[in-house]
Amino acid sequence: MYYLGIDHHKKFSQVAVMNKKGKLEINSKIANQKVAFATLKNHLNGNPCKATIEASRNWTKLYDLLEELGISTQVAHPLKLRAIGEAKIKTDTIDATTLAYLLRADLIPKIHVPPKEVREQKNLLRHRLWLVRLQTMTKNRIYDLLDRNHLELPAITNLFGQTGRKFLDNLKLSNIDTQNLCLKVLRGGCKYAERKGRSY
Repeated sequence: MYYLGIDHHKKFSQVAVMNKKGKLEINSKIANQKVAFATLKNHLNGNPCKATIEASRNWTKLYDLLEELGISTQVAHPLKLRAIGEAKIKTDTIDATTLAYLLRADLIPKIHVPPKEVREQKNLLRHRLWLVRLQTMTKNRIYDLLDRNHLELPAITNLFGQTGRKFLDNLKLSNIDTQNLCLKVLRGGCKYAERKGRSY
């Protein structure tokens, strides 16, 4: 059995390979590509492998890659990895080695990893939530701009519908407030932008 401690980065990973006796056999930097990890696995002569990576921002891509290669992978909770977080000296080499030691000793604080389909659905929902929050924040800023100019709103149910947008386009505001109102998140341009020959 080989234990792989992987300090994962965007384009490469530092990989420490430890055997079952605790001897460190490899500690090198390799590209985050399937062919690179397949080459590493072949170098280990087909012996079974376990790996661990931290739950960083983009851990899922490498996790799926390792699973496709038949390498059982544990994802570690970064806040609970005190051995790494409190180290006086931190380098990629040391972090990868520490992960390999913790994996071999079965001391990795694991997180639950849902199936790929569930993770993709969660990513979709998170993105939609972010878009809704952005939309709400933008509308609130426009209402704030109108209140700052003491403007009376028309009797319409939706300020950002067709009638409301005509109202916003025909407002007589200072140049700065007009520019602030011309947001691409609201529409692809406005009368002020067209007059000035540019888009916001």
